[in-house]
Amino acid sequence: MAVMCGKILRVDLTTGSISEERAEKYEDRFIGGRGVGAWILFNEMSPETEPLDPESILIFCSAPLAGSAFPGAARLSIESKNCLTGGVNWANVGGYFSAELKHAGWSYLVVEGKSEHPVYLFIHNKRVELREAAHLWGSDVADTENIIRSELNDAGIQAMTIGIAGENLVPMSIAVTNQTRAAASGGIGAIMGSKNLKAVAVRGTGEPPIADPKRFTAIVKKVNAKIARCQLAGALREHGIFLALIVPVNTLCGYPFRNTQDDHYENIETSRIGPSQWKKTGERRNTCYGCPIQGARDVMEAEEGPYKGLKIGIPENNTFYAFATRLDMRSPSNVLKAFELISRYGLDNDQVAVAISWAFECYEKGILTKADTDGLDLTWGNDDAVIALIRKIAVRDGFGKLLGEGSRKASEVIGKGSDYYCTALKGQDNLDALRALKGWGLGNVVSLRGGRHLDGAPCTEFFPDIPSEVGEKLFGVSTAYTPTTYEGKGKLVSWFSHFKAAIDSIGACYFTSWWFSPELCGPEEYAEALSAASGREISGEKFMEMGRRIHNVEKAFNTLHADFARKDDYPPLIYMKEPVKTGQFKGELITREGHDKMLDDYYEANGWDTKTSRQYEETLMDLGLDEVAKRLRENACLP
Repeated sequence: MAVMCGKILRVDLTTGSISEERAEKYEDRFIGGRGVGAWILFNEMSPETEPLDPESILIFCSAPLAGSAFPGAARLSIESKNCLTGGVNWANVGGYFSAELKHAGWSYLVVEGKSEHPVYLFIHNKRVELREAAHLWGSDVADTENIIRSELNDAGIQAMTIGIAGENLVPMSIAVTNQTRAAASGGIGAIMGSKNLKAVAVRGTGEPPIADPKRFTAIVKKVNAKIARCQLAGALREHGIFLALIVPVNTLCGYPFRNTQDDHYENIETSRIGPSQWKKTGERRNTCYGCPIQGARDVMEAEEGPYKGLKIGIPENNTFYAFATRLDMRSPSNVLKAFELISRYGLDNDQVAVAISWAFECYEKGILTKADTDGLDLTWGNDDAVIALIRKIAVRDGFGKLLGEGSRKASEVIGKGSDYYCTALKGQDNLDALRALKGWGLGNVVSLRGGRHLDGAPCTEFFPDIPSEVGEKLFGVSTAYTPTTYEGKGKLVSWFSHFKAAIDSIGACYFTSWWFSPELCGPEEYAEALSAASGREISGEKFMEMGRRIHNVEKAFNTLHADFARKDDYPPLIYMKEPVKTGQFKGELITREGHDKMLDDYYEANGWDTKTSRQYEETLMDLGLDEVAKRLRENACLP
């Protein structure tokens, strides 16, 4: 028997009106979560509306499995127009917020309009109210969360908040929950700030309905057993989210060094930021709701320098290579301080590091001087300058205001060839090393929201010892686990683009999937869990088709709002001219011929035109997206 469909809560901050509707008309085609959010965004956001306009909408999307017993069912997607690219944006975040929203009886929250003064939204089951937030304006993320819990006298409240960066409308600002769980990409924080929305706080006392509890319990038990057997999951649990990865990822030339100068850090194991240099206190904290891996449960402490004694939850892998390798910071203590500041201010880890590293390289090359940088010496190793720039970005002070716009806009202002060192994709700064691992690089480059590796980049190439037969069996790509070949990578990235869209739509963590390890979950397990939870029977094949449908809606949004085409799916020139300088893949770069081959294969696998990247009408009609085809036809956007 099918359970009740999800409910949509709509809040207009301009009028203060609050309403609800059922979501079944969306869920049959788009599952839930990111899928439903993408469809609402596509239909209700005009191409003429800018991200920070009052008419702009922001959609908080829980999902069918969120808040359930399924391992890692903690994810929330926030949908919006992208402040940096003008195209589509979604920010996927863990923590406890998504589960709490579901426990309160809501699957989606659609926010529009602009309040005349600062407010926060409080949801307590069916009770929904806008509360004054003038006393919170100017507070950092952690303080805001604590104040809300204190004044509502409930430590169980989960809040999604912005810091001063969002209040100051910094385009790379984010929303944060549980103090360090970040909804990054696209300027979510600035959009909330533009609406005078300081936070969304939620408390729920219900339980998500499960259509077939016995079947659901069986699939949960099966997935938990898989995770328990997975060696990689065990390594993350034991060592932490990035300590287990430092040496193997660097060995595969997966870490950028000094902005774009290399994709490998020499002698990292014995360096000042090697695995042995980080101190875990022995304290533990909660990470995300229902996390079966607990790779971010440890607390770290700064052992020396001006930040000695600073304690904070273990950073993500992105934070490690953003600050320790890309910015070549000189100690774990300084990296932890940078992590604390971006979390408190509400800034995008990846984009901040890339913009600052671009500035450091331009300073090294003589393009920037102290006259441009407010007197700061941007010599590699000056960690104090990094800390200073993080603060300046958050408050839009001087040179920090320019950097906060991202390296592409900054390079347009500075000129002097500075764009050569810019690694933005579609306008949003990209953190990753792209040269050696060809599928990983392609996934970043073709990312619909602009340079994010979770949008289709396959982790498979980080495991070259896995036999080719496994790649053929799982993805139909025998080269899936072969790092430097271009062959098959377009099809592989297409597969993972659809897989991730579907996973984001059920609310599961990507770390429980084949993206992380072939020992974990594929489409069939997720489809079975969704079937048991919702009462709507779905196969693994149908699960992937739904992911493909969502991907096509997002692609169409990009076409209508940003006019992105094939020309926007190429890597920065520096990656095609300057090779990896050290490590086992020394000499690797991205060739134009190889990238074109991958692009052709990627577009063909998606059913898109290889010359323009535009979607064929037949593809859209086969996916049941007649309305999308009609919109594109009316705007002369079909090939």
